[in-house]
Amino acid sequence: MAKASSPALSITAWQVIHSMRDGVVITDPQGAVMAANDAFCAVTGWPHDELIGRNLRILRSGKHDRAFFTRMWADITSKGSWQGEIWNRRKSGELYLEWLTISAITDNWGHTRCYIGISRDITSPKLNEERLRHLAQYDPLTGLPNRRLFIDLLRRALALRPPDGRLAVLFLDLDHFKDINDRWGHAAGDAFLRAVGSRLRGCVRRSDAVSRWAGDEFAVLLNPVFGRKDAARVAANILRVMRRPFNLRGRRTTTSVSIGGCMLEGKASPQKLLAKADRAMYAVKRLGRDDFRFWAKPGRAGRRVAPPAVKG
Repeated sequence: MAKASSPALSITAWQVIHSMRDGVVITDPQGAVMAANDAFCAVTGWPHDELIGRNLRILRSGKHDRAFFTRMWADITSKGSWQGEIWNRRKSGELYLEWLTISAITDNWGHTRCYIGISRDITSPKLNEERLRHLAQYDPLTGLPNRRLFIDLLRRALALRPPDGRLAVLFLDLDHFKDINDRWGHAAGDAFLRAVGSRLRGCVRRSDAVSRWAGDEFAVLLNPVFGRKDAARVAANILRVMRRPFNLRGRRTTTSVSIGGCMLEGKASPQKLLAKADRAMYAVKRLGRDDFRFWAKPGRAGRRVAPPAVKG
């Protein structure tokens, strides 16, 4: 660890930072480097004696515009920290991608004493492969399984279920989501979708699965269920939870969802189950939204099964 006018840390704390495999750098409020561990110097290519006192602008890659850094520092100022992917440049001129967390260290009066950055190089083939695999299976906005992974999970559930096992698929569409985008912009719309995904996760069990299907559509796998009333109870709870007000960056709004459901009856492919649930959901849309309905054979009205009372 370079010797410099570093923040007041105990020897034990310095030892921990020095031994970390992640890069750690501490700057003054203006961004000048006060201290850095060996891992940070190894990744950036800057020796300790050349790094101390320099502003971290020396690492900028040029791949991010001014708006990127404006959003970053807005988060640090308002929330005290920021994390995300960022491209930086080593001393050699080589670009590298890292996962960076920046936190502000403040005194008792709320004044910033210094900033601490913790970074990990994610350009190595192995880490990049894992990241690409994650991107291929999960929705980058909500972190939920995407359509591809959800179908795989459903196919696996169908293959492994016992002879008398039952499962259900729910297909959800947000009502009037376009109004949020039109009124407050896509950033608010994205925040809303993340909040919806979080609420949906709270409505199901660990054995179930929630997916962001596309746009403002979500899919839920209930595995196992004991019958239509069991699945209807979950749908009713989702309806109730989604009616609660959302707080989007200081703006209060309400919404509702339309839900279509399909119970497994005999043998069926994932695509057929999802298609039936999707048709049931559109039936709800036609009948006024903010409700749920099970798929029924053509020529019969979709069945709405009354669930047991849900408290709360």
